Amino acid sequence: MKDINLLQNIPLFKNLTENELEKILQLAFVKEYKKGFTLFFQGMQGGVMYVILRGSISIIGKDKDGGEHEIVVLRRGDYLGEMSMIEEERRSATARVSEDALLLVITKKCFSTMLETDPSITSKLLLEFLITMSQRLRNTTTMLNEIKKEKEG
Repeated sequence: MKDINLLQNIPLFKNLTENELEKILQLAFVKEYKKGFTLFFQGMQGGVMYVILRGSISIIGKDKDGGEHEIVVLRRGDYLGEMSMIEEERRSATARVSEDALLLVITKKCFSTMLETDPSITSKLLLEFLITMSQRLRNTTTMLNEIKKEKEG
């Protein structure tokens, strides 16, 4: 199966043409990761984002005592690390492969090259990032409100 076929039904790429997907594949790469592999640790410098083509990734946070807790499990079509394409902040959580995974790996250099050579691709991706971040913020706000109600009640 050609790598482009793997990308065609991924929501992040829904507004991209086949030609634009091919351009992404010229700069990014597809890699397999085994269950248990840690993609990055909380506090590490960013610079790479991942799009899940197959498998799943656990996003893990640390509590004040240093213990780990699973925040969410991301699956096919989800992506992570996109904030490192935009800002220079450190990773806010750890990402660990929870089921053997096939990932599209996009480095900051790759993203910057796309921005310079084909800004229409990056503008489409950035719009999808904004939509996803908005949904995540809305979900976080809902969870915080529920926690607040539990503490008050």
